[in-house]
Amino acid sequence: MRRPVSPRRPAGRPAPPAARPEPAPLPAPVLARLARTRSVPGDLALLLSALHGRRLVLLKSLLTRLEEPAAAPGGARARFEEHWLLLERAEVRRPHLAGWALDYPPVGIWLAHALTAPDGAELARALEHFGAVSAAVALTSGTDFTLDLPAPDGTLALPGIGTLTTRSPRLRLTARGPLARLREPGGPTRAVLLRSGGRVTGAGPGWHGLMRLPGSTARLDDLDPYRTPPAGVGRAALPPADHGAHRDWPRLWRSALALLRDADPVRAAEVTALLRCLVPLVPRDGGAGASATFRAAPGAVLATPPGTAAALAEVLVHETQHSKLAVLHDLAPLHRASAAPRHRVPWRPDPRPLGGVLQGTYAHLALADFWSRAARRPHLAPRARHGARARRDSYLRQVAQALPVLLESAELTAVGRQFAAAMERHRACLEQPDERVTRIDTLSRDGDVG
Repeated sequence: MRRPVSPRRPAGRPAPPAARPEPAPLPAPVLARLARTRSVPGDLALLLSALHGRRLVLLKSLLTRLEEPAAAPGGARARFEEHWLLLERAEVRRPHLAGWALDYPPVGIWLAHALTAPDGAELARALEHFGAVSAAVALTSGTDFTLDLPAPDGTLALPGIGTLTTRSPRLRLTARGPLARLREPGGPTRAVLLRSGGRVTGAGPGWHGLMRLPGSTARLDDLDPYRTPPAGVGRAALPPADHGAHRDWPRLWRSALALLRDADPVRAAEVTALLRCLVPLVPRDGGAGASATFRAAPGAVLATPPGTAAALAEVLVHETQHSKLAVLHDLAPLHRASAAPRHRVPWRPDPRPLGGVLQGTYAHLALADFWSRAARRPHLAPRARHGARARRDSYLRQVAQALPVLLESAELTAVGRQFAAAMERHRACLEQPDERVTRIDTLSRDGDVG
């Protein structure tokens, strides 16, 4: 059961941060299933609960920082307290819906930005977005409220819901029952929002809502100002794509999800349970496709447009593993390694820190598992079966080269050693000689599998 931000507090004041409890040991069957890159609904519920707990801890860390008078000037602290109290009311009203909204991935990127912002005016500016976060949580949970919110650069962004462009520096949001209204001070209503069952939709001049991706609760997020880190994504510093820049995403998502459900329904269920948003990136000129997941924002896939449904299916499987491992590492630390890039891996030209080796090996093991199952579908044409086996074999070779780095490392925790050993056992199972080994370079470059 999800717990409210603060179950008890002195009247009129946010609760002080609670000490973070020590995580309970993970049951051995759960750890073994997760190491095999597969999960059951109970495992996913455990990961989602851990993600929510981590989000609350970081929010309370921000509250602790604001106890210092010099942290933020003026009324920033008072506004933060007002927004915090609204967040508490929303969590008490409908914890599950409020938690879904609070755990929305771009909120994590904003929170990381706020926690690292220097004291003073910069922190005060970062804190302004907390009002929009609290409003989105309250809207999703069905809580009634009235709140004045800033619109930086003429845009109010409600995480997981949408944005409104305006000429005013502030907007008033009033929510009563199923309806909410956004208006400029002293002006007419600019947008009307309808909320039902945790879903919020809107209409009005300047309003842009997030698209819900077919067959899931995930959003196509090309609006949120915190959908990517400020410096961009990856070594190429890829920026987020503009709203509506690539309209083919829903079709590709539907086809990729169909491929996942046909080849491996359990993995498809994992993807739809854990992924909250897909963030389109601007592709590199003439470069290969790119995708990423950030530890601060589990559940978000940031990607350039894939060429095929099979390519997107791979991205979804790959990035879901990064989200799982990020949450699992917070719940039960797998290593205590530094960030020094000291290890070579077959999928990157640059050396990687041990944490990067673990993340990459885990994602590639999941892809080997997926293509192994895809190759066993009875209705496949010979060419498609050959392609699926080639992908499986390629990923298995990469995992086989990287796993010794983990198995021989003294920087893994006891849980991490168990996890790596279970990964190795699963790799060995996937390499059983029941199918002919093929080479990845025999694939055509533009064909879907299946």
